[in-house]
Amino acid sequence: MKRFIALLLTLLFFAFALVSCGGKTPAASTDTATPEQTDPTAAQTTADATGEETVETTADKWEEIAQKITMLAEKERSLKIECSEFVTAEKASKNDIYLKGPDAVEDGVTPAIQAMVYERNRDADELFQTTVEFVFWNYDWGQQAGHIDTVVKGNASDAPDLFVNMLYDLNLELLNGSFKDIWSIPNSFFDFDSRGWLTAWMENLSFSGDRAYILGSDYFIDAFRSMAVLPFNLTLMDENAEALAPAILEEGETLGAGEELSTYFFDLVDMGKWTWDVLGKLCEAIWVDTDGNQQDSIGDRLGIIADEYGGINSGSFIYSCGEELTEVYRIEDESSPDYNKQKIKYADTSAGLERIFDEVKAVFDGPGSLSTYAKFAGDTPDEPGVAYHHIKFAERGLLFAGVCLLGGLEDEAFQNMEDVYSVVPCPNTDKTKSYNSIILNVADVGAINVHLNPRKLKTVTAYLQFCTERSTEIREEFLEIVTKSTTTTYNPGTDRMLDLIYARILYGRDKTVDDLVGGQRWHSLMKEQHFAVGSDYITTQYASMVSGRQTKLNGHLNTWYTLPKVEPEAN
Repeated sequence: MKRFIALLLTLLFFAFALVSCGGKTPAASTDTATPEQTDPTAAQTTADATGEETVETTADKWEEIAQKITMLAEKERSLKIECSEFVTAEKASKNDIYLKGPDAVEDGVTPAIQAMVYERNRDADELFQTTVEFVFWNYDWGQQAGHIDTVVKGNASDAPDLFVNMLYDLNLELLNGSFKDIWSIPNSFFDFDSRGWLTAWMENLSFSGDRAYILGSDYFIDAFRSMAVLPFNLTLMDENAEALAPAILEEGETLGAGEELSTYFFDLVDMGKWTWDVLGKLCEAIWVDTDGNQQDSIGDRLGIIADEYGGINSGSFIYSCGEELTEVYRIEDESSPDYNKQKIKYADTSAGLERIFDEVKAVFDGPGSLSTYAKFAGDTPDEPGVAYHHIKFAERGLLFAGVCLLGGLEDEAFQNMEDVYSVVPCPNTDKTKSYNSIILNVADVGAINVHLNPRKLKTVTAYLQFCTERSTEIREEFLEIVTKSTTTTYNPGTDRMLDLIYARILYGRDKTVDDLVGGQRWHSLMKEQHFAVGSDYITTQYASMVSGRQTKLNGHLNTWYTLPKVEPEAN
């Protein structure tokens, strides 16, 4: 018994030690604390009935941080957050729902997600004793990043502490330096030691690898909504298992009695074998020439429709298929003025793009697939835009709905369909590549005003981090809404695929560089008349464009390295 107690106490000691070492430990405050403001997480020892000492904690780390925050001057605990109200882009901003939340909650009236956001923000306000003002603006597309740059460089006294805008050219704005170099601010309380896909994504976007001017987290749930997914009709797949099975099963493998093909499909994606070749075979097998004209048309039952009017399909085709179009390297020559700087260069050849173009061409050359230029709003067979594609999917006319942002599953067409649907990522080019997904639009990302002093920065980052840690349940609620409805049976494969996509978000370097350099981007070249030609077209285009694009990229990188690195001010 004594040995058991000793072992138990030893395990408890290590458990508390691990907890106390987790994340970034805030430095001791240099402010003078009153007796009521002493650290509540200090270990207290008491003796139990056996005379053994046990360790107790009375609060979590946020109560510790809150005491330091509330000792700051009131003006440093007053936050002004500017949000985008822009709603006419590919993805409407939902800042009023997922970020600000409602001004009041009414039982039975306020939607569940909004009520949870309200509670999250209320708890953060109460804990840190902050005053948060949300300001909404509506800028024209492409002007919001420029607005931030103007406001920040003007150093206006009433400038927002935090911008949360849909930034069209986010990465151009990175180079304009309108993001706080938060990595160089010690003890900012934002838990960068908590690793995750978005943290790695932020680091990658910083180019240099040691400076990140973006502040983002799960708190900005629109970044999660912007994951590119490919919805598919799971019921339709299972009901047509015999015809579709050869595209999914290994040679000689057959379905047993009562087995569902979708289970094998999920396994295939899990194993990295979800390729354009598989998609093409599925499209061919599901095709029904409904109108009898012997060619793919909007009235047929199809495998997939690729809408080329916007960039969602073509962008996902290019950046999610496992090909690397740029490479990163670090200058290791100590005599070089660029020593230890990270550089980015385009691939020497267009081989990666050629593979993508050929794979896409192979799918859309075959039966069961269709490419259109229809506008998004078209919702009739005469104007078959993306809205109609979704309706057709819900009515069993498509096996795959086409590339869709995760937030697009909020559409009524998905929510009201009787068949069960699930989601997968875009295919990759071949089995040797690791499939990935992207955040199609960088969307609503936080940009901290560079004129904030580190003391107020602590309040901003602590407030957001507190909200972040309480966003998990909100995200889960959101997923339940977009992936389930009252008319469908819940399918655990959807969660399985979303977890897989979530864990394998492409850092976005290729798309980041493409957006940064601007002009005729690679995915803007992938239109029907172009990829129908195949790789010959992109080979010629690449050779004519890559040199000029590299020169422009080099200029941006040189500008980046002239930006001052923020040094912390004295408290």
